[in-house]
Amino acid sequence: MVWGLFNLTDTFRRAVAVSMCLAATAISPARGQAEPTEAGIAVYRPEAFAEFLPRNALDMVYRLPGFSLNGGDNVRGLSGAAGNVLINGRRPPRGSGSLQSRISAIRVEDVIRLELIEAGARDVEMQGYPLLLDIVTAQTSAARVDGRIEIEPREDGGEEYQGELAVSISGGRSELEARVDLYDETRTDYGSVRTSTADEPGARVSSDELESQTRRDWLAVARFHANPRNDFAFSLSTERRDNTSTPVLDSQAPTGTVETGASESIARFGSARWRHDLTDTVELIGLVTRRQGEAVASDSFLSSGVTSQSDSTRETEETAVRADVRWRPSRSLTLETGVTWAANMLEGRSSAYIDGVEQDIDGDDAQVEETRSALLASATWIPTSRVSTTIGTRFEQFSLDTSNQGGASLSLTDIAPRADINWSLSEGWTLRLSSERNVGQLNLDQFLASTDLNNSLNTAGAATLEPQRDWTHAVTLEHRSGERDLLRLEAATQEIENPISSVLDGQGSLRPANVGPETIQWVNAQFELELDRYGLDGLSVEGSANRRWSDRVDQLQGFARTTSGHRDYNIKLVIRKEWSEGRYMASFEVEDRAPAMHYWLTEIREENNGIRLRFESEWRPGPEWRSGFFMRWNGDRRDTIQVFDGVREPGADPVLINTIDRSEGVFASVWSEWEVRRAGFLRLSLRSGRDESGVSRVDSPAGAFLDQIASQSDNVPSVNVRLRFQR
Repeated sequence: MVWGLFNLTDTFRRAVAVSMCLAATAISPARGQAEPTEAGIAVYRPEAFAEFLPRNALDMVYRLPGFSLNGGDNVRGLSGAAGNVLINGRRPPRGSGSLQSRISAIRVEDVIRLELIEAGARDVEMQGYPLLLDIVTAQTSAARVDGRIEIEPREDGGEEYQGELAVSISGGRSELEARVDLYDETRTDYGSVRTSTADEPGARVSSDELESQTRRDWLAVARFHANPRNDFAFSLSTERRDNTSTPVLDSQAPTGTVETGASESIARFGSARWRHDLTDTVELIGLVTRRQGEAVASDSFLSSGVTSQSDSTRETEETAVRADVRWRPSRSLTLETGVTWAANMLEGRSSAYIDGVEQDIDGDDAQVEETRSALLASATWIPTSRVSTTIGTRFEQFSLDTSNQGGASLSLTDIAPRADINWSLSEGWTLRLSSERNVGQLNLDQFLASTDLNNSLNTAGAATLEPQRDWTHAVTLEHRSGERDLLRLEAATQEIENPISSVLDGQGSLRPANVGPETIQWVNAQFELELDRYGLDGLSVEGSANRRWSDRVDQLQGFARTTSGHRDYNIKLVIRKEWSEGRYMASFEVEDRAPAMHYWLTEIREENNGIRLRFESEWRPGPEWRSGFFMRWNGDRRDTIQVFDGVREPGADPVLINTIDRSEGVFASVWSEWEVRRAGFLRLSLRSGRDESGVSRVDSPAGAFLDQIASQSDNVPSVNVRLRFQR
């Protein structure tokens, strides 16, 4: 069996290599681009996706070769509003719900074209992305409504409810939009084997937990076109989250752990944007954003008769302002300069009790204020239709004040230059070179003390932290042809000067701090290829291969290692076949990943994953009805964990070796969708769920057996009903 698996893996890697060779030789004129396009812009029209029967714009975006959605939601400040998608030349406002939801509300018949824009190809702010997608739509009706209702009851009593409603009104110079997004789920998280600790060296398993999740989001947007030279846009939104977790009492085992938790959070966003054309070649853009957030969390942990608990509250505020001036003295040159200012604040409190003893941790009552101001300048030059280059720099002033360790402050000045060159070598081939110095943003939560109840481990709040800085250099060679054919080769290196990790300070406290440098290098290859040109009608193949290298010094024990979570390679291959002019479709996907090494505070973990398999088929008897089958299986996973007695220290050896094997059954789904009325779709899905099992074995470092425990949970079938409508 093991030998057969090795043969399968080797065959899979050879198949990917052969497919890439075919992709490299498949150079033909683009069929998906009906007319000549601007240099550096690939145009995809809805006809190129007709064989997939897309229901909305999101279905088409998912089929774009070499493009992945990025909403930029994990970044604070003005960058938080920046994703890699534009809708009619504008980025969706911050806090407007998921990017996927907004795109899925766009009907196929409203899409004129999808444009993939390379850096420098058009006068848009790339925000560091090598590609931007602009979804160009037709003028919609004066009033429209888009909605989705989804329910999913489960065999074990769990249930899920979702609902979305969007209303937009346009007329004359004004546009109004309102969205509401609701989500409720109750599910049972069945117990599974979990990692042993030095304090609890026996094999452990968690108890079943009843989890509840609630989401309530709303958004309102108003746009006003005062005249051809002035545009205004305003947005307000709120995002609310509520989560609870309670044990299922009749599932508790004597050797089991019991966890409970509850959290509530609310975030409010507001923004105002003004665009003014001073002249035909000079444009002024102003942007103001405001964010307020509150969060409360409470957790408890019971194991071996010891009860621990923690509580925390956070209040955050952020105000950011940006003003840009863009000047286009000629068609080939664009100059931009601007200023930004942002102020961030966190006030947080935390407390923890371990076996009834209150923990005294620096940073359990933290106040942090961060201010950033910057002057930026850039120039984009297009000397020929085949070459574009962008050069820019950012001068940034950073200041930080924190209450930890009796009060500390920090002030820094950074310079962050960048340069990009895009060169169209020949028909369909593009070479990109980029070099950029990045200055990251701090996670202010790192200044608030926290407690890991599982390990009874306290982490003090950071005293001061500098933003992470790195240099990233990349070269990309890309070829696009046909409707979706793509070959992309990329090599890059990232040199991080001062990554942030938790370390032991001089007083023996564990706290986040900037540590020594680390280097990450990678080579990527990606392709998508239709094989009709080789006489294989309806057959297409796509795949990717990634090879990574990394290097750093372990901040706790001082040895050289890779970055935590590093995998040497990742390979994926997808084969897709259509019959009868697209009435029948089947696809098969296989993915193989190298083992990953994780270097955590109290353990070193090697994660070995099996091959992932996916199969999907679809039957399309007519434009109003389609049905399909989906199946997913993940190979067995083994984690080998070196467990240390407390935080890893120089010269310390592990006290336990914990081996955890996990396996899961096949997940399958059968579905059917009908267009019950124009632009109204009803979808019914029967889902099998999947069973899961695990075994935890504990040995001494010398290999002597100490303990073992197993867990098992059955699959939970469910029925999903979804109604989507657009009016």
